Formats: sequence, C-alpha cells, structure tokens
Amino acid sequence: MRKIVSTLALTSALMFTVSANAAEHVIKMLDSDADGNIMMFEPAFIKVNKGDTIKFISTDPGHNNISRHIPEGAKNWKGEVSHDVTITVDEEGVYLYECDLHKFLGMVGVIQVGEAKNLAAAKVAADKLTAGMAMGAERMTDYLSRVK
Repeated sequence: MRKIVSTLALTSALMFTVSANAAEHVIKMLDSDADGNIMMFEPAFIKVNKGDTIKFISTDPGHNNISRHIPEGAKNWKGEVSHDVTITVDEEGVYLYECDLHKFLGMVGVIQVGEAKNLAAAKVAADKLTAGMAMGAERMTDYLSRVK
C-alpha cells in the first residue's frame, strides 16, 4: 500500500513539474502585419518545447489553421474559420500549417518543437504545399531556413 501511495505521489509531482514548465505561445491570424505583408501568421515561425501549447488567435476574421505536415505520432488539427484554436505539441519535430482559405497567398507557418527530427520530410512536404501558390511561396523557404 505504501508503494502505491509513493508511486501516486511521484506521478502527481512529475505531472505538475511538466505542466508547470510548459509554456503557452500565441500566433495571430492576420489580414496584414505591421510591415504590410498580407495574409500572415504572426509569428509565422516559432520554436517551442515539447509539451507547450500554441494558441492560434483569430485576430482578423476569415482565417483558419490546419496542420499539413507533422512529426510521426503527433496529432493533426483543423481550426474552424474565425475561431481560436489551441493545440499542445507532444512530439519533437517540424510542423507545417496553413490557412486553407489563403494558402494560395502564402498564408503558411512553421513550428519547430525541440529537435527537428523530420526536417528532410518537412522540406519535401513544403515543396508540395507551396506548389501553385499565386504569391508568398518564398515564405515557407524562409521559415524552414530558421529551423536549427
């Protein structure tokens, strides 16, 4: 019985430590940023830790966000138009996402969680994702160049 209580206490302490160390990050969905770039996530590249949460804020209505390439074992997400969505990133690697309404205008983003284990696969997925964009395809290349 003493062993069970000790195990439960240790498990609770570890869960508290993990949640206490997790951070929340905010990404805004914007019609334009401060530099006048249209259809942007801000920030469009972010590096976070495993277990962190990311809240996509519908700052300007008419946008959503959808995962398009994620590390193995990670969970896909699909936010509704003009709604905030919060995700928790539980797997290390590179996550690519887009506003599917404005992808053709380059409204894409990259999240790096810890080590970029799937960078090569993310670059291949990025090439497919940006094919046919009317503008802004260089954004994805820029964001992926920041992955370290």
